Amino acid sequence: MGDDVRPVAVKSAAPAEGGGSAGVGGPVPSGEGGPPVGATGDEGLVRRTVARVTAELERLDGLVQARRQHSPAVQALFDMHELDRNVGGGILAGAVAYRLFLFMVPFVYVVFTLLGFAGDVATKDPADLAKSVGITGVLGHAVVSTHELKTGTQILLLVGATYALLHTARSLVKALFAVHTLVWRVPRVKLKGMKPVFTFIGIVTVMALIVPLLDRLRNKAYGAGAVVAILLVTSISFVIWWWVSGHLPHAGVPAWALIPGALLIAVGVEALHALTVYWISGEVSKKSETYGTVGIALTVLLWTYLLGRLIVASAGINATLWRRYEARAEFHRQSRDSGGSHDKEP
Repeated sequence: MGDDVRPVAVKSAAPAEGGGSAGVGGPVPSGEGGPPVGATGDEGLVRRTVARVTAELERLDGLVQARRQHSPAVQALFDMHELDRNVGGGILAGAVAYRLFLFMVPFVYVVFTLLGFAGDVATKDPADLAKSVGITGVLGHAVVSTHELKTGTQILLLVGATYALLHTARSLVKALFAVHTLVWRVPRVKLKGMKPVFTFIGIVTVMALIVPLLDRLRNKAYGAGAVVAILLVTSISFVIWWWVSGHLPHAGVPAWALIPGALLIAVGVEALHALTVYWISGEVSKKSETYGTVGIALTVLLWTYLLGRLIVASAGINATLWRRYEARAEFHRQSRDSGGSHDKEP
């Protein structure tokens, strides 16, 4: 009787379609990496989706790599990304942002106190300050006090804030020197004297005062005023950073080689101002009600990091484009010397 049963068991264990085998435990995988026999529903949908996404990413990567070989612009973008990764662009931006935040705290206190705006800044809503004054107004709301202080106490606070302003400004300028030294790969230059520090403070003060003036122009003239204000902010930012870039460490390049980074800063600063007016103002209003001064500090830290990213990127784009320019010039020189035997321009 056992002999009759044995053939039946063999037939029921025959391989199922697709290479799997069915048994008491249910379906098992049909092959390496393949979906299990009978896989249906959510599991099958997920596997098919992952396969499609993977295939699409591979196709796009192939297109980008092919484009990289034939497009100088795409190759330049890859070079900028590789440079940023090699120098630790995110870490450098964080270092700049940290020192910029420490600089802004005494800066807004000293400026608003000396100009007599302390009372207005301390009592206004931070969201309104973000729209009218910019990011300095937001931080000023948290820094400047509304309490009546004795004259002697005010003088001591102002002296202490001034010392902190000079110290943090020097630290920030040294960080900018270090960033440009690393990006341009040039010998380290030591910061000498206080002239660069006072120059930096003066530039920041001018920019901080220009923003509310242009905002008034924008509000009074509506559409035309907004266009004029945007053009003015962009032009002033471009000229200032072009001049600053020429005084920060860089390779021996002509002035026109620093234009791309200045353009990036100019457009980026205007974008940051728009971000402050239309998004950060609302976030500050919410966070100040929920978290108080800490919420304002976190918002300002985000703003300083974005500006730090722009500063690092501006140095990176200048250095990358100049190196590519030098490589092309060297290619053409060697091509002339060898009678045009080189067949691919870098």
